[in-house]
Amino acid sequence: MKKIWLSTLLKFYAYVMVVILTIMGLVVAGISWKNQQAEADRIAQRVLTEVVTDLETSYQRVTQEGRSLVENPAKLEGVYRYFTLSPSEYETWRLNAQFPSYIQLSLHKNIDSLYLSNKNIEGIDVTLSDYKTVFVSTRQSQGGKQVSADHYKAPATAIPVPLTDPTTGAGVGIAYMTLDQEILTATIDNARGDLPIAVRIFTPFGKEMYHEGDKGQSKDVKWQTRSTIYGYKVDVAVSESYLVKKGLANLTTFLSIAFLIFLILYLLLRQIFKNYRRQVLDLVDTMNLISQGESERRIDTSTKDQELLVIGNMINTMLDNMDKNIRDIYQLQLSQKDANMRALQAQINPHFMYNTLEFIRMYAVMQEQEELGDIIYEFSSLLRNNISDERVTTVENELEFCRKYSYLCMVRYPKSIAYGFKIDPGLEKMKIPKFTIQPLVENYFAHGVDHKRKDNVISVKVLQGEGQVMILVTDNGRGMEEEQLEKIQEILANRHPHSEIEEKSGRQSIGIVNVHERMLLYFGDRYHIQVFSQPHHGVTYTITIQDE
Repeated sequence: MKKIWLSTLLKFYAYVMVVILTIMGLVVAGISWKNQQAEADRIAQRVLTEVVTDLETSYQRVTQEGRSLVENPAKLEGVYRYFTLSPSEYETWRLNAQFPSYIQLSLHKNIDSLYLSNKNIEGIDVTLSDYKTVFVSTRQSQGGKQVSADHYKAPATAIPVPLTDPTTGAGVGIAYMTLDQEILTATIDNARGDLPIAVRIFTPFGKEMYHEGDKGQSKDVKWQTRSTIYGYKVDVAVSESYLVKKGLANLTTFLSIAFLIFLILYLLLRQIFKNYRRQVLDLVDTMNLISQGESERRIDTSTKDQELLVIGNMINTMLDNMDKNIRDIYQLQLSQKDANMRALQAQINPHFMYNTLEFIRMYAVMQEQEELGDIIYEFSSLLRNNISDERVTTVENELEFCRKYSYLCMVRYPKSIAYGFKIDPGLEKMKIPKFTIQPLVENYFAHGVDHKRKDNVISVKVLQGEGQVMILVTDNGRGMEEEQLEKIQEILANRHPHSEIEEKSGRQSIGIVNVHERMLLYFGDRYHIQVFSQPHHGVTYTITIQDE
């Protein structure tokens, strides 16, 4: 026996799962890599924007504050006196100076005020043109001191603020406002989150004034650059090696999870397939023995589960019935032949009836019984129409059938009944259900004719109205009693076909309700019917069919 297909299926499943999970892991890792890069770029842009904004704001503020040191002649005079007088002379001058009292002449107190008002300032240095000393101060030593101009070097993070004479506008010196690097670092940390980012800031002269991050990253990064309106350049970048390492870590995680899922599913399915394989092998072996001639053998269903149990029971049932089916085949063949004969006979009988009626009609004509011949001809036509299996007819054919039926009914009372039919041009080929007007006409001849009168008449008109077609069936017969009319109107008001017609409406109304049900099924909401009647004043049926 060939190897069972379940083993091949399990191996195929294993290969497919490995491929699918590997592809899924790579796809997820690729998507994660793209998302990671996009997120890194977004964060880098955010850091760049925050740093540039913070730097421009700080520049504007410290520039304004630095210039406030010499914003009027009194303060400028105070700065000059500080650099040219000894401390005692400077204090004496400040006490005796003839300037308004609200102007603070002390350079130290003005410096202290700047430190107090701006937490971002870490140091303030003041230099005057052609002076040999420089005033140097820090937040920790706000009193400051004077150092030699030859040995002075401005801090890297300092913003130079030109000092000008408020009267002449001429330059008198420079105030170096040193920014606190921790403030910039905090801004960067708030914007970057956990992502390691390198940030560089260069002065308008190309000198690096700030660097955050490992300087060794410069070789494997792609810098994003933006300049402030004051000429400072800010560079921000994320290490490519960091992104690669994180991407590889994500890929390893995804593949590990995929492998774990595959291993669990494989072991689980292997155990399930093991039991399933045993049941299938038993079923296949039994079927082989049966095919070799052991027709009495049956499948052991006590060891089968679920669909294999159903299959085993069905096969056993099939085998149990096999002998009986073989015996029945001959009888079925005989029955089929008999049925074929009956079918042929059923086809012959209607033709025999038509031919017989035609023979009788021709005999009546030969005996100069023209009226009898016409009656037989009309009856034969009605019979053909009744036997026809067509469900839909045209208005023209339906009214022609009604005319023939009315003619046959009128033959009995030729001088007391009349009928008339009318179709507006263009409505002759309109499709309607077969036998939808004839039952209303038949109802009149069966129940409405007043044999005491000589002017009994029924008319059927098919008229084209505005947006609708109207079918009017009117007679002047005996009409309906009020109670019967109300029952019929109640039934016709129901838009859902129903059963038990005889119990609710009586035998006389079965034809009316049958017409209502079939018209409703054929035309749906486009169809409506109304019935009007009074005792001894006839019945009028008004059927309206809305245009599509």
